[in-house]
Amino acid sequence: MGSYLLGIDLGGTKISAAVFDEGNNIIARARAKTRAKRDEENVFETIVKTGKEAVASAGLGPKDLLALGIGSPGPIDPDTGYIVDSVNIRFKNFPLGPRLSEEFGCPASVNNDVSAGTYGEFKAGAARGASHVLGIFVGTGIGGGLILNGSLYQGFSKNAGEVGHIIIKAGGPRCGCGNRGCLEALASRTAMTRRIKKAIRSGHKTLIRKLVDKKADVIPSSVLKEAYDAGDRVVMKVVNQAAHHIGVGIGSLVNLLGPEVVVLGGGVIHALGEEMMETIETITREVTFEITAKDLRITRAELGDDAGVTGAALLARESLRLVTSDAK
Repeated sequence: MGSYLLGIDLGGTKISAAVFDEGNNIIARARAKTRAKRDEENVFETIVKTGKEAVASAGLGPKDLLALGIGSPGPIDPDTGYIVDSVNIRFKNFPLGPRLSEEFGCPASVNNDVSAGTYGEFKAGAARGASHVLGIFVGTGIGGGLILNGSLYQGFSKNAGEVGHIIIKAGGPRCGCGNRGCLEALASRTAMTRRIKKAIRSGHKTLIRKLVDKKADVIPSSVLKEAYDAGDRVVMKVVNQAAHHIGVGIGSLVNLLGPEVVVLGGGVIHALGEEMMETIETITREVTFEITAKDLRITRAELGDDAGVTGAALLARESLRLVTSDAK
């Protein structure tokens, strides 16, 4: 058994992989498009290919790996490593952990992708030193992670933290999960794309027509940023609405959980953080009780795209320690 860790972050748009040495330093990376509309076997093949590319880039082989961890959209069963279902990727009762363990010849742990990202920020990023952390990552969808009393909180169901599916607007737009008015249906990049396309159909002028293929399922965050910076009224309105909804969601969650730190990450925040953070914080503090908001810190993620792979790898190491401890 080797000493290196492989962390994989499976998202609705891209798959990232990174190899970590014994000091938890990244020594190699790889990335690929998820192309999430493909069937589960094709997506799985891309996950394996991306992971093996990262390992090869580090000059290593599977025998050098101590363990691997992957963060995946859920719901998941972390005990068995199965993906129970997924809103944005076509996994259903899929044995992701066992299949990856077989492919790489080492133990594989599976956690929610944003729980992994939040854990990465807790251990090595913007939430270092805190004991109570709420993580919210805004991208193709919206996910969340919880650190309570210094530990990743998964709840009785092992799927706590699905903040993207709290109801913000009863009877609102249909979400991919089947409900209406979820935060994800109102403020994710998918939701922004839907509203922008609706504005275009209604005859509103927007730079998006020129910046992106009209057939694009989801407008890239970089394109939203470019249009926003150019003063595109449609995009500015949609982004500001999304920031407002995120602030309402965070404010409600802060009242419930009382965290020290709220960490915001994901592709949308990475691209549009400066434009969105002021509105998000203002609305959060309007919704939150004064005593709860008094010492609350709301910050952008520090690790960027490395948050998910870092958290996945560190959780894989933690899983090994728990197994070793139980064996004793």
